[in-house]
Amino acid sequence: MIRRKPRRDPVTREVAMAVLKRDGGNCVAPFLGGSFMDCGGRTTLDHVKDEPRMGVRAPSDMAHLVTLCEGHHLWTGWATAHRPELREYLRQANGEDVQVDPYPASLL
Repeated sequence: MIRRKPRRDPVTREVAMAVLKRDGGNCVAPFLGGSFMDCGGRTTLDHVKDEPRMGVRAPSDMAHLVTLCEGHHLWTGWATAHRPELREYLRQANGEDVQVDPYPASLL
């Protein structure tokens, strides 16, 4: 039997509930360009780092947690491939000053 050490920075019930409320209790991937067709499984919380670094988990707080379904979080690789979009979403959702391009490439 493998015994794991308890996490030093667990997601508290209060933080989890606040993240779910902020995100409407749903996977945010379809609103960031992901497909509704890939949504599936349970709703999970994903830690999103400010910068890509191996081996260091993001803090368990509102600024670093996002709601994703298992499909986008674990099964399809969407969450890993779309970290910049998730970081931008978190900045906007948490009210940080964000520079938005008024003419994104998708509109040109």
